[in-house]
Amino acid sequence: MKKFIAKTESGLCFIIETEGDQTKFFGLVYGEAYGTRKEVTPKVMPNKIIINEITNRPTLGDPMSEKLQAFVAELEEIYRSA
Repeated sequence: MKKFIAKTESGLCFIIETEGDQTKFFGLVYGEAYGTRKEVTPKVMPNKIIINEITNRPTLGDPMSEKLQAFVAELEEIYRSA
């Protein structure tokens, strides 16, 4: 499964990809080719509540919980430092 998580005000998009029991996160600049994405999987995976929120959100425009907002900020930090 591949799903967009969020588009930030700074123009970054974050994606979750799951295959079997493996989960990875990627970031890319909005409008750039998918192949330009960078892996931003954190060392400590988010808890099941955040994963469920990501997979159950119907669209990027739906509101995010504070915990998901904090997780997206963490992904952005990883993206910028990569």
